[in-house]
Amino acid sequence: MNASLTDACGVLVATLLGVPLILLPGYALGSLTGILGFRALGTGDRLLCAATLGLGLLPILDSLLVQAAGIPVAVLANVGLGLAGLAPAVRAVRSRIDLAAAAGPLALMLLWFGIVAYALIDIDTGTGLYQPVTVIDLVKHASLTRTIVEAGLPPLDPFFARPERAGYYYFFYTLCALVDWAGGALVDGRTAFAGMAFWTGIGLLGLLDRLLAATGLARETSRRRVRLATLLLLPAGGLDILLVVRNRIETGLWIPMPEWLNEQVLNWLGSLVWVPHHVAGAIAGWLGLLALAEAADGQRRAPGATVIVAGTAFAACAGLSVWVCLGTVAAAGTWLALLAIERRWRAAGRLVASGLVAALLAAPYLSGLLASRSEAGQAIVFAVRSFGPIEGMADSWVLTLLRLILLPLNYYLAFGVFAAGAFLFWRIVPRREAQAREAGRLLTIVAVTSLLIGGFLRSAILYNDLGWRVVLLAQVATLVWTVAALIRVAGERLRLPGLIAALLLLGYATTLYGFAGMRAYPASGVPSFAFLNGRPDIDRALRTAYTWAGTHLPRTRVLQHAPGAPRVFDFGLYGGQPVGVADREARLFGASQAAVAERLAQVEPIFRDALDGDEVRRRATAAGIDALVVTAQDAPWANPDSWVWHGRPLYASPLVRILAVDDLGGGAR
Repeated sequence: MNASLTDACGVLVATLLGVPLILLPGYALGSLTGILGFRALGTGDRLLCAATLGLGLLPILDSLLVQAAGIPVAVLANVGLGLAGLAPAVRAVRSRIDLAAAAGPLALMLLWFGIVAYALIDIDTGTGLYQPVTVIDLVKHASLTRTIVEAGLPPLDPFFARPERAGYYYFFYTLCALVDWAGGALVDGRTAFAGMAFWTGIGLLGLLDRLLAATGLARETSRRRVRLATLLLLPAGGLDILLVVRNRIETGLWIPMPEWLNEQVLNWLGSLVWVPHHVAGAIAGWLGLLALAEAADGQRRAPGATVIVAGTAFAACAGLSVWVCLGTVAAAGTWLALLAIERRWRAAGRLVASGLVAALLAAPYLSGLLASRSEAGQAIVFAVRSFGPIEGMADSWVLTLLRLILLPLNYYLAFGVFAAGAFLFWRIVPRREAQAREAGRLLTIVAVTSLLIGGFLRSAILYNDLGWRVVLLAQVATLVWTVAALIRVAGERLRLPGLIAALLLLGYATTLYGFAGMRAYPASGVPSFAFLNGRPDIDRALRTAYTWAGTHLPRTRVLQHAPGAPRVFDFGLYGGQPVGVADREARLFGASQAAVAERLAQVEPIFRDALDGDEVRRRATAAGIDALVVTAQDAPWANPDSWVWHGRPLYASPLVRILAVDDLGGGAR
């Protein structure tokens, strides 16, 4: 079957499996706890909230269950919980649904499904396989999902074969693994991830819906108008398109991803297809805070249920995104200090108790995370947030000073219409009204703390994921403020003020450009992208080869490709077996840099140099490799006397061969 059709079907099945595995269990949890006023909500609001609760609570519960009893038990538990939520959900839909009113939301869901599929599936022309630029991250998502399906939790390291487990935040991939397992042959790690990205988008809408209700900032406006304003703003990015034009003038090149010209503040649609686990972390963190804010405002909820729900959400946040969790912890600590100053001991006590519940639930995950990482230096360092337009213009201390002075401009450029919307909100809404409810005050606390962390701290593990992802919390706050401001000043027909309209159009341009770049990157001419999908014919052949290996070779057999390129993807996108060493970024999941360098030194010459079969076998055996995956791009392929052409391959095609290490030898070069 054509790979594009296979992928599209897989994404569809994975998305549909989200109903019994995510949506209905979330509905049951909402009905059981009554959190966020769930029982009093209308049908559409309740379904949105169910997605939010499923994403905010299930990751920790399912991860603990998988670790204790395995994936089949976790799937059955979710389905059982979903069945408990099915009856009330069906009754609500039958009694209240308006088919005419439902047409719009269904059309939007279909559009969102199309966006997810566009960003994540392969395009198969019959002679070549054209991958989206998102494979840069998708290789991690797919391979980690696969290892959880194969070996449970904590996951094995999918980038570096070693006895220790991976040190990574894996809760989102637990949900992906449930979908992968339940989907059987129709779903793999890539398509399971795409299905979960779809539901994360729905869960984000549910969170925004509950936040706008809890803050009371939109209480005098119709729900339809509030949602229209939300949907109008949600696709907008920052003003990075201006940096793209500047870069084009300076270099003559069109960089495919506009946010890569500055420290990332990625638009919502981009975040949902690139890093939905971080978005889910923001959903979980906000869910915990919102549940406690509801109680602090005097809503009559059982205090035990509030504490347990909030603690579960905080624990889920820790395993969905450790970087977003740091921002959530900082915000919670700031809020706790304010509650103590105000002598609101009950609210403070609930916050402390929820933190203890979170620590208890997350303890197994956190201990494994720390034990499985081998960084020699600090994971987080102090640094003023870099600003793309001025980088390289001055010496280090002068550059740091310039970064500090221009930090507000940096954030304004990155947030775009949402920065302007936040300023407009605070200009037209009195502080007393903005923070009349605890959820409103939390918007300010969370925004300030996450922007400070993103502005003055950075992660030192490969990339600045701390600076890029912690600001998701502030993005939620600024989006809520912008919606609240817009419905006040834009009138019934949402006529936008001039500046807001201009920034919104530039934000749309940033997002559209980025999505176009996901497919058009080969035409950009940017040298750093030359290795990515450089041979579509070989990538297509590798997909076929890895699919064959997944069904014909033992799942524990270690397969090794050429790891010399800056990044390598096909092994993790399509493979079903472990890999000796992925590429130069194989330490992502906790392997030490020294161990990665040592194995690269062992393995790279196999695919680069003219070695005889005995030397290839010696090197591969020392690296724990069982079979070698060789392509027409590798140097030994072109030599008819090399070891590639001696012995019987396990698999052979015109562009790819898989050879067992035990069969090599005899002096062949």
